[in-house]
Formats: sequence, structure tokens, C-alpha cells
Amino acid sequence: MRFIRRLPVFFLCLFLFAGYADSKDVVLKTLVVNPSKTKTQSALLKAYLPKEAKPGDIKELGDLKIDYDIEKSLYYVYKMFELGPGESESREITIDDIWVIPAETIDALNTLALEYVKVLRDSEFYDSAAETQRDIEEKSRQILLKQQEAMDAQPQTHIAVYRENMKELEKMRDMLAKMEKNAGKAGSVSAGGAGGSFVSAERISVKASWWLILGVIVFLGFMSLVFFVVWHKQVGESERGGEKEITKPVSGEKESGQAEKQEKE
Repeated sequence: MRFIRRLPVFFLCLFLFAGYADSKDVVLKTLVVNPSKTKTQSALLKAYLPKEAKPGDIKELGDLKIDYDIEKSLYYVYKMFELGPGESESREITIDDIWVIPAETIDALNTLALEYVKVLRDSEFYDSAAETQRDIEEKSRQILLKQQEAMDAQPQTHIAVYRENMKELEKMRDMLAKMEKNAGKAGSVSAGGAGGSFVSAERISVKASWWLILGVIVFLGFMSLVFFVVWHKQVGESERGGEKEITKPVSGEKESGQAEKQEKE
């Protein structure tokens, strides 16, 4: 098994890429050394993990502890040792190989690009979409090829290739986002998930949605006004009817009084 040295994290601590425990694991090795030839010293073994690695990805840590550096946004392993003159201690960390882009992810993006081409076939964006689809297909082929070649390389090469491929993957996603935008302009909604299924429908713009909401509010306001006018009219008619009923008995009493007065005369 070959070891490749990196610059020491501390002057007493080295971080080495050890290799692969099996096809799905990456082994990282840390080494701390007491450089003194005469003194026993306390030495801190501290090594930062690759930025993609999280505690859940670690399969074997041994007697090391793990912590998080807020300033560097990285996890690291550490342990204190008492080392005699010239002594050293080493530890290994086994990590699940998370530096692989699943082929299913690549295939899903290719399928999505093909579906967009179909949607845009009769639009002004078709030529651009077809060219973008071919570009995505070529990038996909290169990613898978580089990834396969790096599977047997040293871990640092394997991780570096993964990071380069992730940059290409982000470019592919940006290209698909542009295709989706053009599909929206052409009057179609974008495709769904990894299966490439599509839902065809009219895209309602944000502006149109606000106009719809405003229309509903105006309609409700108009109906409220109508109800108020009808209610007010009914109340008015009811009050006038009540006044007539009260007035009739009064006039009757006056007529009766006049009749009695005439009889006396």
C-alpha cells in the first residue's frame, strides 16, 4: 500500500492518504511525530478531513475523536499523545467512498435534456435545445469516463476528479435550467423528477396570478356593495310601513271625536 504525504497540519502531525480498504471505502492515515531526540513531549494529532466528509460517512475512527472547525467549515480528528524522543503514533480513518457521482444522476439529466428537446421541437428554441442536449450528452460521457479511470487511482486523485466532475455537473444543471426557461416561454411546464415524466400545462405567470387575485377582491367588494344596497332598501321600506300602521289609528280617533261633537250640537 502506497502512502502519499501532504504538508503537515501541525509540525508534529502528518496527514496521509493511505488508499482503499475495499472498493467502497477510502482509508486516510494520520501520523504524529516527536522531533526531539532528547525530550518526551505531549503531541497533538490533528488532521482535517476532506470538505465533503461528514461524521455519518466515517466507518472506522478507532480511538480518535472528531470535532468541527467553525472558521474553516471542516471536520477534523484529534488525539493527544505522550511521545518519547523520536517516537511516533499513527491512526487510520476509514470513510465511505462518497466521491462518486451515481450513474443514475447522470442518466436522469440526459433524459431530462431529451424531453426538453421534444417539448421545444416546434418552437424557435429547438436548434438551441438540440445543441445543448448534445453538449450535456458529451459532458456526461466525459464525467463517467474520468470517474471510472480515477477509481483505481490514489485517493487524493480520486477526490480531485470528483470535484472537477461536480463542477461539470453544475454546468449541466445550469444548461437544463435555461432549457426549462425556454420551455416556459414556449408554453410548456418543465419535466418532473429523475424518471423524466412530463406534465404539460399552461404556465401561469406571477403577474397573471396577481391580476386574478385582484379580480376576485374587486368582485367580492362589488357583491358586498349590492348586498348593502338591498339590505338598506328593505330596512327603509320596513320603517315606512310601520309609520303608516301607527298613523291610521290616530286619524280614526280624530274622526270619532268630531262625530261625537256634532251629535252634542
